[in-house]
Amino acid sequence: MTVWGRGPAPLGVLVTRPRPQAGELVARLRAGGMRCLVEPMLEIMPLPWEAGAALHRRQAILLTSPNGAEALLRATGITGEGLAGLPPILAVGAATARPLWQAGLAGVEAADGTARNLLRLVQARLDPHSGPIAYLSAETVACDLATALAPEGFVVERSIVYSAQPPARLSPRARDAISGGAIQVVPFLSARAAAAFRHLLAQEGLEATCRGMVGIALSQRIAAAMAPLPWRMLETAGRPDLDGLLAALYRSLASVVDETFPQPTAPH
Repeated sequence: MTVWGRGPAPLGVLVTRPRPQAGELVARLRAGGMRCLVEPMLEIMPLPWEAGAALHRRQAILLTSPNGAEALLRATGITGEGLAGLPPILAVGAATARPLWQAGLAGVEAADGTARNLLRLVQARLDPHSGPIAYLSAETVACDLATALAPEGFVVERSIVYSAQPPARLSPRARDAISGGAIQVVPFLSARAAAAFRHLLAQEGLEATCRGMVGIALSQRIAAAMAPLPWRMLETAGRPDLDGLLAALYRSLASVVDETFPQPTAPH
């Protein structure tokens, strides 16, 4: 087996994002000279929902994931009249808003990537007396927006539009790469994905392999989910977006570079 990151070979990164959202991260890692193995820790499964009833006479739509944005696009026909009739959309961050921007929808505003700032955006842009707000979400959410906004007088009606399920086992390719020392970096953008990774490593008896890996967390909450594993280093992004994640990755690698971790090239 070729062991990534040893000698002149590039670093090996395990990308745990769902495949539909892994592309940009993979492209940017490869631009920095790294090799990527995509092993999703969550499988996204669209669920049926009644878009007409969920969106009728809502003053706005809240989205906290690109999967919610994709569900909205599917339900409204991707482009054209369906999109034109939508109320304003407030997204947790640019990554969530991007599918809607790419579809040509102008009435979308993004917070900085955190639920806290999405709540602030709601309070700044919306009026609790102007009607209910639609929230398109997964079955499991990190922040209950309805509960968080209730003290301000907002009524938030949640529609579950997709589920995110962890895999039953590591793929043989990922198991071999991890056990063979071919993975040196594992970034996480989700606490559930980090928890799923911990479970799968324990199932295979591979927790100790993390001593040769750098873990990168998008947020403190995600870092807490990663912390039980014995990482060589655990770094947290300074801001909750892809640029922040990659900055944390390069910052951490700069402090552990040796003959095992060759210096990657940060793209300009």
